[in-house]
Amino acid sequence: MRALSPISVHAFLVATLLFGAVVPVYGDVLLMNNGDRITGEIKRVWDEELFIESDYADEFAVALDAVSRIESDTAFEIELRDHSVIVGRFATAESGEMVLVDDEGSRPFAPTDIEELRKIDEDFEWSARSDLAFDASHGNSQTSDFLWQAAGRLQIGDHRHTLDFRLDRDEQDGTVTKEQSIVTYMYSWFFSDQWFLSAGASYERDPVRELDYRYTPGAGIGFQFFDDASRFLETSVSFLGVREKLGDIASSSTTGRTAGRWDLRYRRRILDGDLAFFHNQRLLVYLTGRTNKLADTSTGIRWDVWGDIYLNAQIDWNWESEPAAGKAQEDVTYALGLGIELD
Repeated sequence: MRALSPISVHAFLVATLLFGAVVPVYGDVLLMNNGDRITGEIKRVWDEELFIESDYADEFAVALDAVSRIESDTAFEIELRDHSVIVGRFATAESGEMVLVDDEGSRPFAPTDIEELRKIDEDFEWSARSDLAFDASHGNSQTSDFLWQAAGRLQIGDHRHTLDFRLDRDEQDGTVTKEQSIVTYMYSWFFSDQWFLSAGASYERDPVRELDYRYTPGAGIGFQFFDDASRFLETSVSFLGVREKLGDIASSSTTGRTAGRWDLRYRRRILDGDLAFFHNQRLLVYLTGRTNKLADTSTGIRWDVWGDIYLNAQIDWNWESEPAAGKAQEDVTYALGLGIELD
């Protein structure tokens, strides 16, 4: 969710003075459907839950549909169900109904109208995710498959940092058939609400596939269609330098190769946010040097099963037009495991 301009914030403050026929409140208050009253500091709304910190307890979550009214003495940046964004505060009118006070005045409002919420001065966001899948079988053959994935994201204002890690190792009858590791760092600067410039690097190795290493630093430009509690979609194109070494190509460690890359990332939450569908894909085309092309996709679901724990099921497809001699062009991975997500 992009930050609003200072003009919108100032307009809200003026409206608060002009449309002040509401009951004053000090601090943030939740009036629950069961009659309970919770006083504290509202932190955010995310994934159908409101997070509040009180004097007597650390931050905890309350289901939005369990809240009857909200009152606040400070402004919030609020994304509505239609994905429009406004600045406003919550109050109780003299009639006893909940209202939203914004730059247009006050109007009836319900807690469940909120898609996402944060304080207007909050420009720091972070999230981290890690999941593990393991499968082993014994009998006529002994196999073990291990997949560990981790991702982190830090956003400070218009600056975003992401770090992704993947370790995929397969073994059959004592022979390692796959040993892939990938680390990617990306920095993005949003110079407008949706457009961003990016720069970063990726390092990959898979000795079984005779890829000693592939290092691809580069920069590019991207566009973010949306990023909120229920959906995320962005795409980017980059120009890269390529340094790699393949076991069967003696001169493969030379410099000066370049490539173009197209990335797309998509996420959609359904079933009240408990189930997330995701699809990530990458296409890399060598522009100089050998005429190689790479494509990979990762598609699956994450299902919240308890707290921050989720069940992960995904299918990964990797393809390379010019792999090392004797190696297959295509590789498919099926993974089922558990993970944890923090934010």
